[in-house]
Amino acid sequence: MDVLLKKLQLIYFPFLFTSLLFISGYSLIHWLLLIKFEFFSIDEDLVNFGLPLILSWLLLLVFLRPRLKLLKFVKDNSRFFYLLFAVQLVAVPCIIAQVYLKTATGQLTQLASIQELYLHKKTQYYQLQHAYIDKAQIGVQRNIEVTGKGNSHLNMTLYIAMPIFASGADRRRTSVLAWYGKIYQQEISNRLEPDEKEQAYKAFLTQSQREFDKFDPQTFVYLERLAPSSLQRDLLSAAEKSPLYQAEYPTIFMPKFEPFEARNGNKLAWMLIWFVAGALVWFVLLLRVKLDEEALKADTVTKRLNHAGTIAELNDFFEMIRPKPGFIATPILMYLNVLVFILMAWSSQHFINFQGSFMLEWGANFRPKVLAGEWWRLITSTFIHGGLAHLALNLYGLFFVGSFLEPVLGKWRLFLAYLITGVLASIASICWYDATVSVGASGAIMGLLGILVIWAWKKIFPEDINWVLSINLAFFVTISLVAGLLGGVDNAAHIGGLLSGLGVGYLSLRYARGAQGDRGAQRARKIEGHSPAKKRKPRRK
Repeated sequence: MDVLLKKLQLIYFPFLFTSLLFISGYSLIHWLLLIKFEFFSIDEDLVNFGLPLILSWLLLLVFLRPRLKLLKFVKDNSRFFYLLFAVQLVAVPCIIAQVYLKTATGQLTQLASIQELYLHKKTQYYQLQHAYIDKAQIGVQRNIEVTGKGNSHLNMTLYIAMPIFASGADRRRTSVLAWYGKIYQQEISNRLEPDEKEQAYKAFLTQSQREFDKFDPQTFVYLERLAPSSLQRDLLSAAEKSPLYQAEYPTIFMPKFEPFEARNGNKLAWMLIWFVAGALVWFVLLLRVKLDEEALKADTVTKRLNHAGTIAELNDFFEMIRPKPGFIATPILMYLNVLVFILMAWSSQHFINFQGSFMLEWGANFRPKVLAGEWWRLITSTFIHGGLAHLALNLYGLFFVGSFLEPVLGKWRLFLAYLITGVLASIASICWYDATVSVGASGAIMGLLGILVIWAWKKIFPEDINWVLSINLAFFVTISLVAGLLGGVDNAAHIGGLLSGLGVGYLSLRYARGAQGDRGAQRARKIEGHSPAKKRKPRRK
């Protein structure tokens, strides 16, 4: 009973309290800064999804991770899965809360016509007594994105923006103050032959045209003003293609066909159900793990849970990724990948996932463009990532291989190996895929893993390290290749990078053996220099 009370006191209740405080605090700040006073405008995807996920990770990494060290896990990686579940327990209700906050606080403004739009304070929802949606002077944006596991699908989308007038007679005598959005979407297999894809695309356009001809846009109940987001940008791009578009009036509306009172749906109930159910599961999970008796000593607990312990955790983390002798190129490569990602996120105001067309602008690998002379894409694509999760996984892989390789290869050789294997992985990708947008450092990382595979096979490292390394390499390589077969990654780049790394690893064997021999001699001299045996003093004559 005392053990259970200690778990509740040290871990369970502090975690629940902190979670509720985070969700309510983030929601309050969101409401005050962006909804109530509108101090600035931020991409809606970032506010509702990206920040809750990232801040949940950071909060629990600092607050919960030290507390989980008070538990005695059979396997060390079990602690990570507990932390991952805790992040979901906090992030998901927070995300639902932000979506609910948006709909629940949104005000409805009654307008006689669209001409009164800028005479009232901006709100989220509008009802128009008189409206005419012009289906003739439309703007259309066509997007084709590679999606699905293993780039297995093509997502074809038509974004249509229709001008809104007070009446049909106003079409030629008034400016377009707002646009009415309509979307048509269809997904097909990316493994079809090129002529089959073309036929499917033409059929999609024909079917969309038929549905659009039958569609009556006047049947909406109310309109929702779109905040800055990827959807708003795509529909705005469509509006810009209309001859009636004027840049000073960029308002985009989406029609709503249900009663205004039903806008919240069951969001609040789902948020409460998720949190309560998650709290119960979290309680059961804690019951399954024993407390570490040594960690329960008063001084140890205090050290781990007080402010000094938190600072120490952060210092340990930053110390691991700080450039230092024998570990310079790896963190610099990590920093470069992060820097490119930050610049892309700043440019797009989005970071969860980037669109293929946007990544192409930044230098993604794409066979037609490479063959047209843009060879530099073979290199730039190794520093570009498709989203936050993609970046995080590759940073972890790069840190792992760099920790073993760089002390032996040296900074310049590691950097060169990254570029060589990354370029060869990019070449393998464009040889395999006809028109797939490919990005990421994973091809280069697989190349570095290939070097380690050869070195582990030839026993370059000491026996104790070599055994553990071999197990981890088998796990990493197998998981990467199997994940490519299941989908979601560019497996051609993975295989190309791995094969090129095996070649580089074999060619560098002599250098690696020599480097390890020198390091062994240095360690031996260091040990000898610190030997406790006293030196014999010369005799006096």
